[in-house]
Amino acid sequence: MTPMFRWFAGRAARKEAAEKIYDAIVAQSRNPGFYIRCGVPDTLSGRFDMLVIHMFVVLQILKLGGREGQLLAQEIVEAFIREMDTMVRDLGVSDRNVPKEVRKIAQLFYGQLLAYSTALQRNDTKGLSAEVWKSFQPGDAATESQVSSESISVYIQQSIKSIQEMPLNMLLQGNIRFPEIVGARQHGS
Repeated sequence: MTPMFRWFAGRAARKEAAEKIYDAIVAQSRNPGFYIRCGVPDTLSGRFDMLVIHMFVVLQILKLGGREGQLLAQEIVEAFIREMDTMVRDLGVSDRNVPKEVRKIAQLFYGQLLAYSTALQRNDTKGLSAEVWKSFQPGDAATESQVSSESISVYIQQSIKSIQEMPLNMLLQGNIRFPEIVGARQHGS
C-alpha cells in the first residue's frame, strides 16, 4: 500500500471512530437524567448546552492523545458542525444565511469550551460551576434557569476521570462510560 493510501485508510478509520464517538456524545447529552434531576431545560438551548458539555469532556481527553488525538478531535468537531448545519436548515433558515448562523453557533461552542477549559485548568470547581450556570441562562434577564450547576460541574469532572480510565478501544468504538447523573434541582445554583 502506498503512503497516500495509508493516509486515506487512516482518515477513513478516524472518521468512522469520530462518528461513533459523536453519536455517543449526542446520546448521553439527551439523557433524561439531566433534565429531570439537574433541572436542565428541555429546550433547544438546554440540549445544545448539554451537547457542548459532553463535547468538552471528550475533547479534554483527546487533547492528551498527541497528534492522533487532535486529528480525532477535529473529526468530532466537524461532525458537530455538520449536525448544526443540518439543524439550522431544518429550522427553516435560508441557504444564504446558513453559514452566518453556523458561525454564530461555532462561536458560542468555542466560547463555552474556553470558559470550561479555563476553569478546569485552574482546578476551580466553583468557577466551573459558575461557567456552567452562565451557559444555561436565557438571554432575557426576566427568567433564570433552575439548573443545578454544581451537580453538572461535578459530573463533568467525574466524566473526564471515568473516560481517562477506560480502554482506548472502547472510546474509539463509541462505548463511552459516563458516570451516573446525580443531582437535585437547586434554585439559583
